[in-house]
Amino acid sequence: MSPEQIILLLLLAGLLCAFAVDRFRIELVALSGLAAALLLGLVPLTSAFSGFANQAVITLAELLILTRLISRSRLMDGITRRLATITESEPVLLATICGLAALTSVFINNIGALALWLPVALALCKPGETKPARLLMPLSFATLLGGTCSLIGTPANLVVASFDQSSTGTSLGFFDIAIGGLPATLVGLAFLVLAGPRILGRSSKGTEKETGANESAYVTELRIPTGSSLCGRSFAEAENDGWQIHSHLRDGRHVFGHRERMRIEPGDVLLVEAPAAAIEALTVSGDTEFNSAPSGSGDVIEAIVLPQSMIVGSTPDTVAAFSSRNIALVAIATRHQRIEGRLSDVQFRPSDIVMLHGEPDAIAAALYETDCLPLAPQSFESPAKGSWVSLAAFAVAVLLAATNLLPPEIAFGGAILALSLFGAANLRDLVADLNWPILIMLAAMIPIGEAVATTGLANASAEAVIDMIGSDHPTLLLASLLFCAVVLTPFVNNVSAAVALAPIAIAVAKGAGVDPEPYLIAVAIGVSLDFLTPFGHHNNALVMSVGGYRFLDFPRLGVPLVLLAGGAAILGIHIVYF
Repeated sequence: MSPEQIILLLLLAGLLCAFAVDRFRIELVALSGLAAALLLGLVPLTSAFSGFANQAVITLAELLILTRLISRSRLMDGITRRLATITESEPVLLATICGLAALTSVFINNIGALALWLPVALALCKPGETKPARLLMPLSFATLLGGTCSLIGTPANLVVASFDQSSTGTSLGFFDIAIGGLPATLVGLAFLVLAGPRILGRSSKGTEKETGANESAYVTELRIPTGSSLCGRSFAEAENDGWQIHSHLRDGRHVFGHRERMRIEPGDVLLVEAPAAAIEALTVSGDTEFNSAPSGSGDVIEAIVLPQSMIVGSTPDTVAAFSSRNIALVAIATRHQRIEGRLSDVQFRPSDIVMLHGEPDAIAAALYETDCLPLAPQSFESPAKGSWVSLAAFAVAVLLAATNLLPPEIAFGGAILALSLFGAANLRDLVADLNWPILIMLAAMIPIGEAVATTGLANASAEAVIDMIGSDHPTLLLASLLFCAVVLTPFVNNVSAAVALAPIAIAVAKGAGVDPEPYLIAVAIGVSLDFLTPFGHHNNALVMSVGGYRFLDFPRLGVPLVLLAGGAAILGIHIVYF
């Protein structure tokens, strides 16, 4: 390798490590990498911001806007009501929800599809007493599978299509990725429905131990009222009731001492960690009160913080959408930080589950404004007027893109323009709500990915792969690329994995003397088969919080799913191309 290639390889490795650590904002990591590439001469100054004009970035922004419009409608409420009448048994419920989620994910991004179907799944679990832990992981995996069936199913697909365009002059068709994605999805869904319940637990009404999941533990501040039965008890005695005391405040000051000797007194504030049922029992009995809840009536509603939420990184007191509506954070379940001070010191992180106290309408408006997801549909009323207009415009755009009458970025841009002109969309608000970190990260990484090709690093890597496997085994090369993507994507986001691997896939194809499209399709599918860990994809992290899964639950279900879905994808691509 040349010095330039070695420097670029080290830069890529550093970026992937920074993404994997997940302690830095992804857009800052990507922009820092782009700045370094510019200073080192790996990316020309004239190409610094070429990623922002890339069709993949433009199409993704348009899809995020249209997905936002559809998710804001009340369409899912009516769907939930209808599904409740036909999904009385658990197998039917699992097959229906996973099938519909996979189908939805063909046309909108994975996170958007999960956001639409997660509240529906939780609502449908209650009538039949199906445990959410038996449904939510298959639901997440189904949305990832569905995203392998179209060009717009996930941003990684748009990335490989843009590299195909720059390399060959022709882009992947709207459903070309389905050559491998459709077999993977069908085989994967069959496995999830038939084997998923057995792997996640045999009894839908059994204990949490049987389901392989533990109920999420919430951290909350509880105030001890006068007359509470907890008064006079030691911390050790109180914790025998199934909750843990992390800190003790009296007259606004922290109190320290031996847990066996410290006694609870009226007016004390305790920072405790407990399951939701234990917190409910403590507050309903009158033994404790939520310390942060404002006086007056109100309900407690659970919601989950989505990756694109505007409150990520903020503390409860700094969120104007909450304070202006007299909404208080009363509890939070988080896997990302240890809460040792006060509840007001916590910083919101993606996949945190929050309990909010306030008027239901005010909470619904605040969740809408901050892009958080209520864990149950807010109502079962008929869809709001105009909801079908957004869906119809999106369907027309998909039809135009799928039939190659218009490029995707033109078709979806036209749909947004039409909705704006007819008053069905407020473009200013929608642009403000865009998931800018993802867009900036993608735009900054694309020039670095192109440098992998222009510096010759892709050719050097391809030569190493071909020397090891041989150019006369195109299907084996295909499988190697796909499973290399599978191994890489749990540690970095799938867009970054696609950016790193797409130029290598093109170089491998050229070295083997075959069309690069099947190899790019293999990369696109491989980075979406992210079933091995809860942290590889945001969808997995979200359901881990809600379903209370342990880390090992994911590889238990994910490893056989990767082998089956990956094998089906390779077979489908081999039949069509080789």
